[in-house]
Amino acid sequence: MLRLQPKEPDLWDSILPKEVRRLSEELERVNQILDDERLMEPFVRRFSTKMGRPTIPVATYVRLMYLKSRYKLGYETLVDEVADSISWRIFCGIGCQGKVPDASTLIKLTHKYGEEILKEMHGLIIENLKGKKLIRGRKIRMDTTVVESDIHYPTDMTLHRDGLRRMRGIINKIGGLGLRIGRTLSKVKKMNFAGIQWLRKKGKKSREKVNEINREIIKITRKAIEKVKEALPKIEDKKRRRQLEETVEITEGMSRQNEERLNGGSPTERIVSIVDPKARPIKKGKLNKSVEFGRIADIVQDTSGYITQYGVFEGNPSETGMLLDIVKGHQDQFGKAVKIAADTGFASDDNFKLLKAMGIQQIGIPSRGKPPPEIRRRQKSKWFNELRNFRAGIEATIRFLDRKFGFKRSMYRGNTGTEIWVGWVMISANLYRYARIP
Repeated sequence: MLRLQPKEPDLWDSILPKEVRRLSEELERVNQILDDERLMEPFVRRFSTKMGRPTIPVATYVRLMYLKSRYKLGYETLVDEVADSISWRIFCGIGCQGKVPDASTLIKLTHKYGEEILKEMHGLIIENLKGKKLIRGRKIRMDTTVVESDIHYPTDMTLHRDGLRRMRGIINKIGGLGLRIGRTLSKVKKMNFAGIQWLRKKGKKSREKVNEINREIIKITRKAIEKVKEALPKIEDKKRRRQLEETVEITEGMSRQNEERLNGGSPTERIVSIVDPKARPIKKGKLNKSVEFGRIADIVQDTSGYITQYGVFEGNPSETGMLLDIVKGHQDQFGKAVKIAADTGFASDDNFKLLKAMGIQQIGIPSRGKPPPEIRRRQKSKWFNELRNFRAGIEATIRFLDRKFGFKRSMYRGNTGTEIWVGWVMISANLYRYARIP
């Protein structure tokens, strides 16, 4: 059963001194936005029911998640900190005698509510700020960045080891199968170590030895997979069997791509993690990280500094394909043409024509390559230089989101998990900006 608001404060809360019950200025201002009743509408529309046990109040959950994202806390640490702070208890609507929700409960609710509700909440917060005349939407800047998955650096050898380790873990939880792959895993670990030692050496001989080790690991892994497949029909626990089947499928895929690479091929959809198989290698041309593993996220910011739109995309889609959707989304929010600032990645002749057809005249996007004379004159104009300088500020915004809210590395797995992670980062960043900058 869905509960929206916490209970009224009990007697013990009311007799606390005012100094103890006073919230910080930041939390007071965040409360002003989160007290908007419209923020409850997405939850009511999807989860309103009078059956079942009462959930923790939605208002409490939202405030707990703000604190989690704001201070980059884990669930267990968040629960401990809220339980130990009267100020945070009052902010979350949890009385002195009230029990702070368990970490496992918060994890389940985060995945239950999902990414679509966060999108709606973000839009409603933007509407609230627009009503307060804090967001005008006359000029926007945009950029994309990689949100990394929480995985180790993948190599062909370590991916096989990870697949075998995960299979062994599931098999050990089932029991009674008469199947053991512990010795196989130990052998692959030793071969991994030997391969690392050869990788440190240079020359043709070392590369040949590494390839030889890789082929042997593929052979050993496939034998283990065959044994697991033979045992699958014996598993009565449907959940464990499904987990094992998925792990076998992913490990087989990693084995095939390793073999393809050894034969001179280049896998198109490379698996880089057993725990997050949808993560992809992404090249952004950066000097410090030539390849990152995860997903692409785009953010849109107006002159007020608030983030008006965001999105998460699997793989590495072209930025040119994102531009029109971003502009249409902005016009749906604000109902007007805007000045646009973005880097060259969003540039294309078709995009420029379509933007002008939408009534947008000042497009601060540098053309690709060497532009013709009329475009060079436009790019030397005062308004274009102002938009170019304005665009550079979004790089600082991305660094700020990473430093303050952990934007650049998602602690949630999968496409949905990354969308949820990014959603809470954007909501928290906007609330933080409203609290800190009147």
